[in-house]
Amino acid sequence: MSDNAVDWKASLIRPSMTLSRILLIIGVWGLTLNVVNLTIGAYSGKKALWAGFFFSGTSNTNSTELVLGDLVFLLTSLSFCLLGCIGMRNSVSKENTLLATLSSDLSSFGDNLLSKDKDFLSSLGSWIILLGPIFYITWSVFFETWLDPGIYSVTITLVSIGYGISIFTDSE
Repeated sequence: MSDNAVDWKASLIRPSMTLSRILLIIGVWGLTLNVVNLTIGAYSGKKALWAGFFFSGTSNTNSTELVLGDLVFLLTSLSFCLLGCIGMRNSVSKENTLLATLSSDLSSFGDNLLSKDKDFLSSLGSWIILLGPIFYITWSVFFETWLDPGIYSVTITLVSIGYGISIFTDSE
């Protein structure tokens, strides 16, 4: 087997740290939506029916019954979290643990938020990243719009711009 084939197969079982972080964030977000949906309703105060929501059918109900779509969405979210954690674990070096990597990521993010020693752009990027989820959660709590595509687009734009600024400042 050639070296290129070995490298290609190794990249499948060891994804990038960025992809793993994205999978973990999407998984945690899905778990949060599932909890909100099962407790207070994620669709204008009503419970969202995931199958109808994604595949054009009845998208909400007043019933609080647990249905197959809830279980599928829960398992999908859990698998995204698991894949993200496995990818992050495989991406870190042998002497680092996954918990140490997550801890250092959070502490460097916090340092960028609160430090006056860092440059303005890295602080701005971190604040914009933080502003996205704060906006999403605040708006969703006040207006019961956990599944509003407009709120998603604003949140994703804020997080993407902040992450782009952070990547730009790290590359310099």
